Amino acid sequence: MIEITDNSYDKNLFIFGESVKTEFGEVRFLTYREFLQNSPDLQLMAQNTLHIYYHYKNQMKAVGASASEIEQLREIKDIDLFEIVLGTQQILNAYLKIFQLVFDRNEEVSFEQIFSNPESFHFIRKLVMDMNVLTEEKVSPNEEIQSAIERSKRVKQNNSEEQSFVDIVTSIVASTSNSFDDVCNMNVFQVFAIYARVGAIYNYQATTLFATVAEKVKIESWNKHIDLFKVEDDSISRDEFSKKFGSLLKM
Repeated sequence: MIEITDNSYDKNLFIFGESVKTEFGEVRFLTYREFLQNSPDLQLMAQNTLHIYYHYKNQMKAVGASASEIEQLREIKDIDLFEIVLGTQQILNAYLKIFQLVFDRNEEVSFEQIFSNPESFHFIRKLVMDMNVLTEEKVSPNEEIQSAIERSKRVKQNNSEEQSFVDIVTSIVASTSNSFDDVCNMNVFQVFAIYARVGAIYNYQATTLFATVAEKVKIESWNKHIDLFKVEDDSISRDEFSKKFGSLLKM
């Protein structure tokens, strides 16, 4: 069992799937099956204050809210996520459901203690997210920049092949000795790590083959480091945004 007391832990240790001991109780990994079954609640956990603000703003625009009503919503941007969770029943229910799952071996765990202060809340939130390879998408407090980020993401999504959990599971089963049941009972870190490694091995084999018939083919390393927590950065600074789009905004 891994013992964790603060945020300075090595996330690579999660590959072994051992439960984590904290001052609040023992936290276990969700299986990949549980991860998929509880995906909507986990996605809510991965949202920070700005994600929630933009979500509500888009909802208000969709129902024709006035400019003054949308302007009042801006106050959310300065509120700690801890307060938003406690004040929003739907989001709070999502947290409680996931916490009940990961603390299910601890009948005496006190959720009141976890939600007693922002520090405890943020510590457990980050730990649970890391244990299940959940990352926060980068979001900008500047709304013009955020619009540019969202457009960039839509373009990338349209130009890339989407991979579903079925693709992940079948790739692992087809490429390893693991059965479907084996994969479903792994934790998310293990599933994603194996899937990424299988891809790296096949890339290595393909580039090695091409290198025999073509010049200047870069051979991919099959055992290269894979960062499962890397967040794709679509964000740009205010200065970069002004250089690219400033003239358009003045028209």
